[in-house]
Amino acid sequence: MALSFLRRKAEPQPASPRPNYTAIAVLEHDLLGIQPEPGTAAAVTIALRRAVANCTAHQPVDVTTPGQLPIALCRRCGCSMMQDGEGEWVKT
Repeated sequence: MALSFLRRKAEPQPASPRPNYTAIAVLEHDLLGIQPEPGTAAAVTIALRRAVANCTAHQPVDVTTPGQLPIALCRRCGCSMMQDGEGEWVKT
């Protein structure tokens, strides 16, 4: 004789949120320089960002020689940048 009416029903556990692996891989690329595996969503995201020149924060690298106007290239997306009158780097 089974006493099934006395057993508690197991309550389903709430699903834990899954980590966003694409965002993690993009952050690893931006902060640590780790290249994502080819063919992944992170690799496509980084390639598109380079094509559109859309960085979250530009990292200018000065490429001028003495006597020229200050010109730089963004290390992340490769877009050209110049200094404005206040000394801030802006995308050209």
